[in-house]
Amino acid sequence: MADNYVEYHWQEYNARKAKKELEHKKRLRRYLEAYKKKLARQKRDQAAGDDQA
Repeated sequence: MADNYVEYHWQEYNARKAKKELEHKKRLRRYLEAYKKKLARQKRDQAAGDDQA
């Protein structure tokens, strides 16, 4: 009984940990995409500003 109890809780712990890591990676991916878009926009705006000068 104790082995099953411990094993169950260990599996639950690992499942929570994996879910947390996945959410963290998703968050980082969204941040990275937003950052890339921001850099592209800045580069485009800078190029447009150079053309006007």
